[in-house]
Amino acid sequence: MPNKIYIVDLTEDEHRALKELLKGGTHSARKLNRARILLLADKDKTDSEIANALHTGKTTVQRIRQRFVEGNLEGALNERPRPSGTKKPNQKG
Repeated sequence: MPNKIYIVDLTEDEHRALKELLKGGTHSARKLNRARILLLADKDKTDSEIANALHTGKTTVQRIRQRFVEGNLEGALNERPRPSGTKKPNQKG
């Protein structure tokens, strides 16, 4: 088994914030899944174990780990802005 490059080590405040996020409120399914990924990663679960437990892809788990370690909690939980394409002019014949 290869070594994990990105080790998730949550602070008490981050752990508490993730638990509160999961308790209630209206949040996107993606955000909730990312919170679950981080909580399991903090318990030293492998990417494969997390992916199987949450029925998600191993690459997703790796990406969320990386976004947390290289950025912060908010960066790992929230969607990144996507580039908007330019709209084509309406060409009616």
